[in-house]
Amino acid sequence: ADWFNSKFIVSMASNLNMTRTPDVHFIAEARTEGTKFVVLSPDFSQIAKYCDEWIPIQAGQDTALWMAANHVILKEYYIDRQVPYFVDYLKRYT
Repeated sequence: ADWFNSKFIVSMASNLNMTRTPDVHFIAEARTEGTKFVVLSPDFSQIAKYCDEWIPIQAGQDTALWMAANHVILKEYYIDRQVPYFVDYLKRYT
């Protein structure tokens, strides 16, 4: 619901044109404001034509990709350097 205020949006396992038809215009509006939009999909779907970057993952690669992303986030914002906002977020919500 807050796509318009986002700075980075990832679409994965959904074709927003078909599944979120009333909301898909928010992607165009967010991109007009400078939001980067990435699509993770094995096929170049309808939504991939709007993205800044299309990452053609194969079946079964999605879990490994998100585990790698989580590793980078935890390493850079928790282990290597303590970011107060991130530490506070972890304490509140985990």
